[in-house]
Amino acid sequence: MKKVIIDTDPGIDDAMALCYALAHPQLNVLALTTIFGNVAVGLAAQNALRLCELTGTSIPVALGAAKPLVIEPHPVADFVHGTNGFGNIELAAPTGSLDRRPAAELIVDMVREQPGEITLIPVGPLTNLATALELAPDIAGKVAEVIIMGGVFYREGNVSEFAEANIWNDPHAAKAVMTADWPVVMHGLDITYQIDFDRDYLDRLASASPVAGRFLRDAAEFYIKFYQQHHDFEGCCPHDLLAVAYATNPEWFVTETGNLDVTTEGTQIGRTTTSATTATANKRIALEVDRSALLSEYHAVVSRLPPS
Repeated sequence: MKKVIIDTDPGIDDAMALCYALAHPQLNVLALTTIFGNVAVGLAAQNALRLCELTGTSIPVALGAAKPLVIEPHPVADFVHGTNGFGNIELAAPTGSLDRRPAAELIVDMVREQPGEITLIPVGPLTNLATALELAPDIAGKVAEVIIMGGVFYREGNVSEFAEANIWNDPHAAKAVMTADWPVVMHGLDITYQIDFDRDYLDRLASASPVAGRFLRDAAEFYIKFYQQHHDFEGCCPHDLLAVAYATNPEWFVTETGNLDVTTEGTQIGRTTTSATTATANKRIALEVDRSALLSEYHAVVSRLPPS
């Protein structure tokens, strides 16, 4: 089993990714760390606890950064994910408590305890990972891989012409993480828009998984209405799922190598760039995915979750 720590800002697409990750037989999710983004960081932490309890999982959940390293924070995306992050579908208040360590400290501790074994999967702004690197630069040589959902390289962004939301929310942190000396695979909008869940797929998921699947279907309705209004199709893209699916099935993906960088000021702030002429083998961008394989396995994995 692959050992992973997922850094997350739940979020509807985060919930979709986490239900898959926590149920997947090939993943050992050691911890969840939480970050601002789709919701404020305190709510992100509570939502992460809620998802652990929904899926019958007991792992550490740590509270992370509440704001970016340098820039002023942007408003949360409640028009995309609802005021509670779950499309305004309520889950019971969690009974579990947060880990005593801040997210960055938890990441450092676990990576140092298991050098070479842990893959980091950040699916929100990259502030926690950048802070962990600042606290302990040595972890760059001890992490197996960093699989990021964020950025956009060959199409328009979703918060500006140039930028994707996770990178735009903390471009300075993204630059630190993407240029650090550790293996990075980016799953940006170039690939995440290739996967969508329509209402029929979500209905079948709810039938197969009466608790988690039904929750995801109901929460997704708010998300689908956003996509209808802004993207003119009746479905939604589970963006964060792509990074987790790469951890389980990298053979589904086509990638290219290239040096990575981020614009940290000006009108193109948050823009992610790649330079193939000076490509390094440990920096990659995911560009294509086996859609049918991913959709089929997602349904099968979430169906494994407890029925009550």
